[in-house]
Amino acid sequence: MLPRLATHPLGALVADGCGTALGLGLACILVLGAQALMHRAWPARCVVLRGLMLALTLPGLALALLWPGLAGQGGGMGSVAQGAFVAPAALWPLLRVLDAVPPGLSRTARGLGAGAQARLRLLWLPLLAAPVAGVGMFCAVMTVLCAMAAAALQ
Repeated sequence: MLPRLATHPLGALVADGCGTALGLGLACILVLGAQALMHRAWPARCVVLRGLMLALTLPGLALALLWPGLAGQGGGMGSVAQGAFVAPAALWPLLRVLDAVPPGLSRTARGLGAGAQARLRLLWLPLLAAPVAGVGMFCAVMTVLCAMAAAALQ
């Protein structure tokens, strides 16, 4: 007897994966935008955002995998919601690294004559390469798992 997922067309799995990736991308942009605004206005308050992301990590992951069963059907906006539920777990390591960067680091590099490309290549890429690679791998795995969970209920 084949599992239910094995009898579904590949198109449903791809569509659910694209929806999950879209929701994850939109939620990440929203959280990183809030981080940038808070860091500019109240640098000490960024800890609150990081704490909120940490508190929502496990419930968000559980809800992302259980959402198709709770909402009735997967697909469409349900897949986008699954991606948004994964965002706290995906962004917490990145927010932690961004909070650890000294506030005047980029300004100091600019004052020493580094242009925008030099700052990106010599400052930000070495600082963020490992967390972004880890977050990317995690997001890819969770997108596939969420798409499989949504496609199994269709």
